[in-house]
Amino acid sequence: MTKQTKFHDGIIALLNLSSLALGYYVDPRFLAIAAADGVVMVSSLFTGFCPVHYTVGKVFPPAR
Repeated sequence: MTKQTKFHDGIIALLNLSSLALGYYVDPRFLAIAAADGVVMVSSLFTGFCPVHYTVGKVFPPAR
């Protein structure tokens, strides 16, 4: 597993967990963030494009 993949998974996990916590403790409308994240994850399964992975690749290019 590459460093980019680990960073990508960490961002997604943090986004989901923070959305769920905010939805439970603050306002249920924060759960829409988790739902949108799920839609992006499912669509990237079919399209092969993930905006988070693309951004991580641009910010932290792979070492050569």
